[in-house]
Amino acid sequence: MGRAVGDGIVLTGKFPGKLRNRLSTAIGRHFSPREVILRSDGKIKYVRLSTRIQLAGLVVLGGIAVLTLATSIGLALQQVNQHGRDIAVREAEGAYTGLLAEVSNYFAQFKDSTERLSDDEAYLLGLSGEDAGTRLAADDPLRQIATQIEGPTPLADGEGLARDVKKQDPLRDKLRESLKNRLLAFDADLKKIAARNQSLTNQIAGLKAEIRTIEGDRRRMAVERSELTALLEQSRKSNTELTGQVGDLSNRLAALQRQHDVATDKVARLTQQVEGLQGELTVAQARNVDLSRQVAQTQAALATVVAQRNALQLGRADLARTVDDLRAKVAAVQEQQANFVASVTERTRNSLEDMEKTVAMTGLSVDALLAAAEDASINKGGPFLPAPENAEDETEQKLLASVATLDDEVARWEKLQVVLRSVPLAAPVDHYYVSSGFGSRVDPFNGKRARHEGLDLVGSLRSDVLATAPGTVVTAGWKGSYGRMVEIDHGMGIVTVYAHLDSISVKVGDVVGYRQVVGKLGSTGRSSGPHVHYEVRYNEKPLDPMGFLKAGRYVFKG
Repeated sequence: MGRAVGDGIVLTGKFPGKLRNRLSTAIGRHFSPREVILRSDGKIKYVRLSTRIQLAGLVVLGGIAVLTLATSIGLALQQVNQHGRDIAVREAEGAYTGLLAEVSNYFAQFKDSTERLSDDEAYLLGLSGEDAGTRLAADDPLRQIATQIEGPTPLADGEGLARDVKKQDPLRDKLRESLKNRLLAFDADLKKIAARNQSLTNQIAGLKAEIRTIEGDRRRMAVERSELTALLEQSRKSNTELTGQVGDLSNRLAALQRQHDVATDKVARLTQQVEGLQGELTVAQARNVDLSRQVAQTQAALATVVAQRNALQLGRADLARTVDDLRAKVAAVQEQQANFVASVTERTRNSLEDMEKTVAMTGLSVDALLAAAEDASINKGGPFLPAPENAEDETEQKLLASVATLDDEVARWEKLQVVLRSVPLAAPVDHYYVSSGFGSRVDPFNGKRARHEGLDLVGSLRSDVLATAPGTVVTAGWKGSYGRMVEIDHGMGIVTVYAHLDSISVKVGDVVGYRQVVGKLGSTGRSSGPHVHYEVRYNEKPLDPMGFLKAGRYVFKG
């Protein structure tokens, strides 16, 4: 027996002191009180498992195990008894079968004896000379033998008696005596067989009764066996369920133990964190003392800064007056700059008008050439200087507007400079006169009206023929009625042609400069005398070169 003391169990009753102490120590060691931590929906619950609860659970599990074991042993014993009874039934059935075989054997022996008697009767009758007509008409051989032994039935008249007496002789008497003895012996055998048969019948009846008893027991045992099987199956199911419950409880206990270990680790870590925080608090307190000292120093420095600020505020008025004077001077400078920019813009605009007028004299479209120059990706560069977002006064706004206008005019001027460098404004020879102009004319060879797509410039034979603008040689060689010909691409769709040359000084792919010699004046091809046939084409369309020569004279004159 035992009683609970605190969280443990103390054994009392008739136990020796040492044994009681050992049991109490073992129970306390293996079934010490435990706390299970359950966490659900952010809440933590503690379930306390005392020593008594653990022992009660162990007793319940042990009782279930003992009950299951006892049920299994009882069922096994019943199966052993049933097996013994089955063996006894099979032995009784074997004995019954043996008795039936023995009875069949006796009946066979009886049949053999009867057949032998019939044979003996036939043999004796044959010896006595009787025929079949004098034998009795009885169907049973035993009755015939009895009739022969006891004698024939007395006849009603004396004639039959006389005939029977007449036939008797000594041999027949001997045979009759012998048959009588044999019948007596056979009768004794029949009595023995009958007694044996009665004994066997009694044994068979007893065996049948015992078999019926065994069958009843067997049926009863089968019912009991079915009931025990059902009970065992139910016990097995209960055992399985209990085993599953025990497994679940074990798993839950293991999980709770793991949770307890985790909680213990967390408590240890929290304890370490608290100790660390206490150390940090000590350090923070020390730093607080230092910060207090630094705050005092900062306050002293702030007082010094305030004094300096007051001194600076006193000089701020003087600085404001100085700034106003500087702003007035800057405004005057900006006004001068605006006037200068306006003057430069006007001069640039005048130069642009002259340049546009020059290009217009050639018959080319200024806007088309400027667009072509823009597409030619003129190189640009320079540092990025962001424009001011807003001007402080009207003078600065005026200056910025003038600068923007000047930028636009200068950009257009630069593009026109590129265009003019590509426009052939000079003559291909230094000394010449025009023998045939551009357009319709009378052909010098057949006298018919013909279209002339260039100018015929007459000069000295083998004098220099010059490039009228920078460009790239795209044709250099003989070309049909043109004779020796040079074709130069100046960009932006402008091409010049120099034909009837005496010789050629360049080759295809050469980059030639302004007024560079490309050949010698001659009279090759379909030509009536020394001259250079000069053409200007724009986008493969022939233009009058005279307009270009006039524009060149205008430029060079200016």
